[in-house]
Amino acid sequence: MKENRNFKIRTISNRTASLKASLAFCISLALLISACKPGRTTTGHVTADEDFRSLFYSDSGGITGADGLFSVLMPDGSSLFMLGDCFLGKVVNGTRDTMTTMLRNAFVLIDNGRAGAKPIYRGTWESPQTLMEPVNEPGDSTYRWYWPGHGFVKNDTLHVFALSLITVPDTAAISSFANTEGDQPSDTTVKNIFTFAISHIDLLSFSLPGFGHLGTHRVEINYPVSRIDFGNCVMADEGYLYIYGTRNKPGHSQVHVARVPIESACFYKGWEYFTGNDWDKDISRSAPLDIDLSVSEQFSVFRYRDKYILLTQERAGDNIYTYISDFPYRDFHSKKFIYHTPEAGADPDNYIITYNALAHGQYIENDRLLVTYCVNSLNVRDIFEDVEAYRARFLRVPMDLIFK
Repeated sequence: MKENRNFKIRTISNRTASLKASLAFCISLALLISACKPGRTTTGHVTADEDFRSLFYSDSGGITGADGLFSVLMPDGSSLFMLGDCFLGKVVNGTRDTMTTMLRNAFVLIDNGRAGAKPIYRGTWESPQTLMEPVNEPGDSTYRWYWPGHGFVKNDTLHVFALSLITVPDTAAISSFANTEGDQPSDTTVKNIFTFAISHIDLLSFSLPGFGHLGTHRVEINYPVSRIDFGNCVMADEGYLYIYGTRNKPGHSQVHVARVPIESACFYKGWEYFTGNDWDKDISRSAPLDIDLSVSEQFSVFRYRDKYILLTQERAGDNIYTYISDFPYRDFHSKKFIYHTPEAGADPDNYIITYNALAHGQYIENDRLLVTYCVNSLNVRDIFEDVEAYRARFLRVPMDLIFK
């Protein structure tokens, strides 16, 4: 990643709620991610980073569980992690109370000395509120929420892409749970909750260092037509902000790339799209990267020395892979198996899933890259009875494993 001479820019390396809200999340997630399948065993010398894990999570006074976990290096040397659905509250004997607050999104700030992790949300500790909330048009009562995407810092402003989701009743959700045993939602409960769909993509901006909300702009693409989830990864390089997204086709999810000059006055419009050979303002000409893997919804592209690395988990599996390129938008090759997440295979009830591995390039230390992946359960009781069922894992991946 190179620094523009006029300003510094860094990329993110990448409800008050009851049990009912958590059920909604798990049902939605089940529709997005298919059941995990057996994979390969772990090779290489990937290790768990228990120190970072202990810093990130708190059993009292901080975040007790989350998914997402995009991160960005801040101007003062701290790192901001941006979370999707997450829990605040207190953990007692490894369990959460079923009335524990669940937020749709929040931030966690890790100070530059790694002495603490500060949760950032609206409201108070006693009555917390989701940090980023969509605003409806007058007369629109649609329930909407944000899943944070990637983002970047330009000068003293943090910019965050976010998928704006809406509730969509769907009888398919009922049938997917109708024959399961144990503590699962009834047909009536499912009808009263929802499934979800992406409405559009927004770009939110926040002042630094206080994270005050400055504004929200809708990304000027026709999302219902393109169906590309742009903003799930961004990277600043060689005068451009590259904006990556996934397009989910039946059985295969592909990566598309857009870009905009990093000196632009705004980043939510004026994009051009890689066509496979060149760049074009017409999004209908956008072509996917030639990658022989169905990528996860969230993934990472980052620069390491003179190479570009794409890290992704299988969309419907437990294996994490990397690819290497000389360019940030094409010719990714040298596919390497990095790690097999063991949690799903170790669950005899087949409820535990893992997904959305991400790289955190600012935490390459001793040539070992920090990588996270999400853990969740399709049985809602699991995430209350065992906090580990809804806590992302932290790994250290040797860079020579990627390049060997």
